[in-house]
Amino acid sequence: MLAPLSWIKEYVDIDITPQELQDKLFSCGFEVEELYEVGKDISKVVVGHVLTCEAIPDTHLHVCQVDCGEHGQFQICCGADNVKVGIKAPVALVGATVYATAKDHVTIEGVMTIKAGKLRGYDSFGMLCAGGEIGVTEEMYKGASYDGLLILDSSLENGADIKPIVGLDEVIFDI
Repeated sequence: MLAPLSWIKEYVDIDITPQELQDKLFSCGFEVEELYEVGKDISKVVVGHVLTCEAIPDTHLHVCQVDCGEHGQFQICCGADNVKVGIKAPVALVGATVYATAKDHVTIEGVMTIKAGKLRGYDSFGMLCAGGEIGVTEEMYKGASYDGLLILDSSLENGADIKPIVGLDEVIFDI
């Protein structure tokens, strides 16, 4: 049986770590086959607000200024067809880890670390992310299955950690 920690907490007041709960369940006769942390491979991804978005001539790319709250404002190059001024989207900061996807933008090929770089001569300091690049499915957050940026709710705070917003902070027990 798969049991999300959030579901267990709806019925029982828990103030211990998932590992301690796993040990307690085992001592009561339950075998926990696996303890799975949903967003374990994702780090340093925050809510970003696109302030400017200019097309890079002769490419499908755009150069954007993105406000990431307390983390700062960054220039980020983006090739998504739905990038535009005013949207909020996940931003993988320099040093973040996200999923590397195949050309189909769905198949996960591994984990990659985001570095500062140059695209078509423009400096880029981070990456605006699609749902698949951070492991978010349509069931977790509406719009995540779109082959473009994951558009976040406009009321979210710039710079907020993306994990609790999209369900990447969940722990699941396979009991």
